[in-house]
Amino acid sequence: MDLQVEQVVTQLEQELREQNSVSGVLDLLLAQLKGRAAGLWRCADGNLLQVGFRAVPEMDLQVQQDFAALTKEVSLENKGLGIVKAVLDRRPAIGTLSSTESGLPGSSEWLVKFGAQQSYAIPVIEDGEVTGVLAISTDCIHQAGDAEWEIQTQIANRIGEKKLLGML
Repeated sequence: MDLQVEQVVTQLEQELREQNSVSGVLDLLLAQLKGRAAGLWRCADGNLLQVGFRAVPEMDLQVQQDFAALTKEVSLENKGLGIVKAVLDRRPAIGTLSSTESGLPGSSEWLVKFGAQQSYAIPVIEDGEVTGVLAISTDCIHQAGDAEWEIQTQIANRIGEKKLLGML
């Protein structure tokens, strides 16, 4: 598990230092965690700014493009999305197909379009401040403590420890 975490974080750090796209890193994350879609956002002026978004190739291209466009910049007032809830609550947010269960109607809508079952958004914290969020949608139902969520949590924690979003 540690090797997977370090591989993703090291590659992300290299891409950000070289001011390259983080698409390859998100593809790696999707492969490791068996995801349908993954994204990374940074906080700026009351918004989340998309650093990168990737989806599995078999996902409808229009859905991918629509999500990428609509989440290029997301207001922290949009509390129906897990990425916003994770930032505001300073803890992971789990989206499900049932918006009444998760309280995240925006996330539920996108999960249906993604062909996914669940989303997991984890805040990235640098020096005690939330600086962004790492999110993945999967077609599996996971519980706290499952390896996939632990790996994603460790990646988000390492991004914060290394202050990688502060490089942007």
